[in-house]
Amino acid sequence: MKSIINKRTLFVWMASASFLLIGCNSDFLDRPTLGALDETTYLSTEDAGYKLLVNCYQPILNHWDYQTMKFDLGDQLTDDCAKGGSDAGDRVVITEVTRGNPTATSGLLTQFWDHRYKQAISACNVFLSLITPEANLIKAGGALVSAEEKKRWIAEAYFMRAFYYFDLAMIFVNVPIIDRPLSAVEKGDITKASKEEVMNFILSDLEKALSEPNLPGAASLPASEIGRITKEAALAFRARVNMFYGNYEAAKTDLKTVVESNCYELTDDYEILFNSAPNGYLSKEAVFVTLRSYIPNYTGGSVCPQMNLGRAGVGGWGGECPTQDLVSEYETGDPRLVHTVLSSGDIFVKSDGTDEVHDYSGYDNFSLQHSRKQYPDWSRRPLDLMNTDWTFYHIRYADVLLMYAECLIETGDDKQKAADLINQIRHRAFVTSSPTDSYAKYRKFNLTEEQRVTEDVFNSRYRVKVSDDLREALRHERRVELGGEGMRLYDLLRWGIFVPTMQAFGKTPEGVYSGAGTHVTDNTYPYPIPQNEIDYVGGALTQNDNY
Repeated sequence: MKSIINKRTLFVWMASASFLLIGCNSDFLDRPTLGALDETTYLSTEDAGYKLLVNCYQPILNHWDYQTMKFDLGDQLTDDCAKGGSDAGDRVVITEVTRGNPTATSGLLTQFWDHRYKQAISACNVFLSLITPEANLIKAGGALVSAEEKKRWIAEAYFMRAFYYFDLAMIFVNVPIIDRPLSAVEKGDITKASKEEVMNFILSDLEKALSEPNLPGAASLPASEIGRITKEAALAFRARVNMFYGNYEAAKTDLKTVVESNCYELTDDYEILFNSAPNGYLSKEAVFVTLRSYIPNYTGGSVCPQMNLGRAGVGGWGGECPTQDLVSEYETGDPRLVHTVLSSGDIFVKSDGTDEVHDYSGYDNFSLQHSRKQYPDWSRRPLDLMNTDWTFYHIRYADVLLMYAECLIETGDDKQKAADLINQIRHRAFVTSSPTDSYAKYRKFNLTEEQRVTEDVFNSRYRVKVSDDLREALRHERRVELGGEGMRLYDLLRWGIFVPTMQAFGKTPEGVYSGAGTHVTDNTYPYPIPQNEIDYVGGALTQNDNY
């Protein structure tokens, strides 16, 4: 079977507008355009349908508009991370939004909007407009694609469209619903849908995907197809969407199904999740992940480790700097801190045996910290930070368990079960995870043997009890378990605490220094629709009321 992610051949629409005018002869007007490939002709070529499906997944591999954007928005617009960079003026487009009063011409928001609509959703719309169960498609090798396989592809495309649309809905709330390729004339009629209409559209696409019998379950997915959508991934994502819109009952049903599928489990050691392709990204904790092959100078790796690690001797560009506010959230004895946050002064050993001493001074890094989750050690970095097998999780099982626990809490359901789910995460963190960084020579946040948490200590000091404030316990657990994974903004927005959280952060020394949260008000969110999009459609698309 083929891997959807490692497929490198992409479909390119070819259009030629070259004409050679000879004398006054107008015969050329009756000739077919040379070099053109119409839809019917293209779809009759080998593997055409599969290539179009690849295009629906391909936008995730975009370095700047998807990968770094996950952290620019999800972490750096919050109290979890600062933008970093060479100086305060570097990546100021992030500062403008983090501060809380971005303009409608924000470069960051425009870049995000353009990617989701013009690359991601557009690719899905092209696929869904051309591929039907009845379409005659040819596989590589000449055999016809079965109706069952085409139906699976269609389900995947519906999921991916919903996946990209939810990103837009989370940031802008009220966005245009574009469900097919538009003509130039139709683009002038683009209008903004309501929050409820956008929600229903996303959920409708997910329902179409989930109702397709040919969409496989995780148990039957071949290892060669990891990265493609399964029923469980779609259920978990639909739960994420429903929770954002406050529908905990619907989310609870989907999450219960995922948990009871027994397709997933937590890895024993939190550290392994971010330091191993076979035991982390390919483990049973990965519900939805985009893999990339470990082929330096061929697959191109990801720019995230390059962008979001220390400058100077480390070789990064200084982005994604965890705040001291995040560090303070971790309890004494929690090993997740060392596996989430790097500190200035930490030491690793290079492949040539010399020390790599992390020095985060001299650039825009108030906390003097970086993301450990984006740091590939030298055994996985034969050339440089760009050429690694590093990736990130879209959905992992720990997130599923915490979402399920939250749904139980918010619907007044079984509190003991909710506590047990939270404790599964905490037990892994405190008892079975490595208390030190196994890949480093020295780490500031390493735990000593005296700080190691035993089973007895966990039960007496760290186990969550039904009598505890379970909502508070759950929210704490999501922050420390998912720290530095681009999920903080999602949580703050849906919990309705984004404004007070960022206003409080803006008064801290970190907030005062960076400006983060200092101008956040009730009018900050939803963020403004890019002005150039409003201008482009001639005013049919209106700005959000708060801008």
